[in-house]
Amino acid sequence: MKKHLLFIATCLIIHLASAQVLFTEDFNSYPTEHLNTDYTGATAGQGGWVVERYTGSTATAMVTPESGKGNVLTMATTGTFVIQVINILQSSGVIDALWNNRTAGNNVLKLEYELYGSGNFYSYGQLDNNTQPIFAYTCFVNKAPKYTIGAKHSGSLNIGQALVKNYTAATFPHSLWHKVEMFIDYTGLKAYFYIPTLNLFEAHAIDPNKNYTPDNIKFQANSLVPGSSVVKYDNIKLSALQTVPAYILSAHNIVSAKFNMYPNPATNVVNITNSENMLVEKVTVYNLAGKQISTQNYNNQTEIQLNVANLASGTYMLHLQTHAGLIVKKLVKK
Repeated sequence: MKKHLLFIATCLIIHLASAQVLFTEDFNSYPTEHLNTDYTGATAGQGGWVVERYTGSTATAMVTPESGKGNVLTMATTGTFVIQVINILQSSGVIDALWNNRTAGNNVLKLEYELYGSGNFYSYGQLDNNTQPIFAYTCFVNKAPKYTIGAKHSGSLNIGQALVKNYTAATFPHSLWHKVEMFIDYTGLKAYFYIPTLNLFEAHAIDPNKNYTPDNIKFQANSLVPGSSVVKYDNIKLSALQTVPAYILSAHNIVSAKFNMYPNPATNVVNITNSENMLVEKVTVYNLAGKQISTQNYNNQTEIQLNVANLASGTYMLHLQTHAGLIVKKLVKK
């Protein structure tokens, strides 16, 4: 059942100590049928959900019973048409109004949902912005040759890699329910992505010029190959929080603490190592004003040397893009 906690005419806002729930959806109040019989995206159906699919696609979005969970949304792609893509999203204006009318000071946005996928499928759970179609998202990909889980914020200072973890066809965690949590800290300029069932964590620093706010939420299923796939969604919740939860910050700090950087202060070269053979893809150097000074790509190395001889004396922030997420370390240059 969907709930909107939003002041309407009386300007009344519900204050919660730890979190302000803006929107929930568990599909339990709907009959087991099409979520929306209009698949063109033109009109809203049950719960204000708009459903859209590519021309020629025969994909469906059905409310179905699930053992132990009540009703869930089942998005199935079948048939021989190659591009089987289907999206569900809220009516225009709903999500941005909820966010814009949140309690003052609740500047951390949290989107959480549960996901199940089987067959050859792509799935996206995302926050949308009208200028950035996917500005924050998680994706599960279970289709040869890619078996990956990814997460990304389009305004990230490290815009390239969205990979969280690589899998094989044998190890990809399909046909299981997974909880996904996404946090956007609009004050701290950080995005966090967490999948507790898989112990996967990703963090991105946000460019202050690309600190996008949400216009909508969207959930997608597609196969992109002839054949069939099933993606299920349940327990969608959008909240506004005062702070990033401690368990998310702890996960970020634990990963960061595993990286050792020496010497620091440094003169010419900085050695960066870690205790668990985590792979470093790129190091970007910023000054304290947030200006990018330099960037260096690495070939997924566990131990690297960074030449800092050309840096002026002062303090810098090193952004290490790794397979465990974005790690930020402070460097003092002599």
